[in-house]
Amino acid sequence: MQRIPKLMLKRFTQNARGAVIVEFAICLPVLALLYTGGCCLSDMIACNRKVTIATRSLVDLTSRTMSPTIIYNDPQSANAKSYLSASAVVLSPYRLDNATEQISLLRVCDATHAYVVWSQAQTQNVDGSTVTAANSDQIAGTLPTIETQSASTVVSIPSNMITSTMIPTSPDGSNVCGNLAPGTSTKTQVGTAGAWLYIGKFTYNFTPSVSFIPIKTTALTHTIYMVPRLY
Repeated sequence: MQRIPKLMLKRFTQNARGAVIVEFAICLPVLALLYTGGCCLSDMIACNRKVTIATRSLVDLTSRTMSPTIIYNDPQSANAKSYLSASAVVLSPYRLDNATEQISLLRVCDATHAYVVWSQAQTQNVDGSTVTAANSDQIAGTLPTIETQSASTVVSIPSNMITSTMIPTSPDGSNVCGNLAPGTSTKTQVGTAGAWLYIGKFTYNFTPSVSFIPIKTTALTHTIYMVPRLY
């Protein structure tokens, strides 16, 4: 009688039928995670490329059509809404309500800094039909009003795109970036001299379509500087 259970146990341990199904069941969650993760990662890379192209479109449109001298003389009336909205369309088919676009005009004051003359930012609804003004992350100054400017209006810029001819000089040789008070015969006030730069910035909050993968909501940001074509 004891031989029967032993024989059955021996046959069971030697029987390999169905092993592949068990192994596949163990591997399936890992394979599914790799597949969905790869799809979401490639989607995020494609979205990041869209953000770069949209930023490039924004700065290119603005630098070709908006005169920096006109903006400087009347920054309150400058409006780049049409360019901000048009460049955001490049993000399609990604949701426009996840994007914030921003354009600013800078005036170079030394090799690594510039004065913020004007800045405008906005968001929109999912189809872009409704636009809402947003807070810019750059603080514009109050020139051409004759008054002391805030140090927060001076921002850092890449030095590899600045040449010596773009940097203003004061009669006394002082750094123009630090001359916040109205200009005198010996000092040039920051923001009143120097070359112009446009800076465009797009920020897109990318959320994967699948929630169980390790990729969470990521802010995709791209910034581009460009010299104006129009003066």
